Amino acid sequence: MIWFTADWHLFHENIIKYCDRPFKNRHHMNKTLLENYHAVVKDTDEVYFVGDLTMWGQNNFDRMQSIVEALPGTKHLILGNHDRFKPFAYHEMGFVSVHTALKTSFYTSDMSSGGTEFILAHDPAWAQIPNTFWLCGHVHNLFKTTKTKDNTMVINVGVDVWNFKPISLDQVYKEIKELTAR
Repeated sequence: MIWFTADWHLFHENIIKYCDRPFKNRHHMNKTLLENYHAVVKDTDEVYFVGDLTMWGQNNFDRMQSIVEALPGTKHLILGNHDRFKPFAYHEMGFVSVHTALKTSFYTSDMSSGGTEFILAHDPAWAQIPNTFWLCGHVHNLFKTTKTKDNTMVINVGVDVWNFKPISLDQVYKEIKELTAR
């Protein structure tokens, strides 16, 4: 399966207040995010982190590496505005690819849909190309999905709008179907 997630903000205490997250503290938040990830992602899955994994920097490399390496799946990172490690450091942590933005095609798990091209970028402000599909983070609980007047469809894959769990590609296609019907 293919999964998407964003805006974990591991170890960021203030994000709980800023986004009205239902956690007592950052340890409770981190534990929930990691448990939710492990509950759905398998070793054979592919996961796209669409930014803001943590606000930690280089002095916490070893700790972040142990966390990322323990996460199942083949992991890709689209850098967010709070991702402070150098791109090669994320690769050393266990991400197989690191991008500022990524244009790629995905197929539904049952292959009933031909490949659909998506652009993955942390900040949805980039989503200004008519008739395109975007997966983003950055906006936390501001919106879950949106469709612009020029038919650009944007799905926020951030944990704040998906019960602090990754979202599957099949769910992304379901959201696109609902956006198309609007």
